[in-house]
Amino acid sequence: MAQVLVRDLDDSIVARLKAMAKAQNISLEQKFRDMAAREVAAVEERFEEISRRSREQTRGSTLDSTAIIREDRDR
Repeated sequence: MAQVLVRDLDDSIVARLKAMAKAQNISLEQKFRDMAAREVAAVEERFEEISRRSREQTRGSTLDSTAIIREDRDR
């Protein structure tokens, strides 16, 4: 497993995170792991939603990109 060192965190933020972790009965390290996992999941979820909308918007499109690709290659 990888390790990450975070420098120059504001003391008040660290204190608040420690309090949050204590209230959840977990370590500060676990709090950071949970936060990182949630952030990654949120980014992936947003990407999937954008991809889904893009597929819906282009479903049934009759656009033939062959000519556009050929023109670009001929430049």
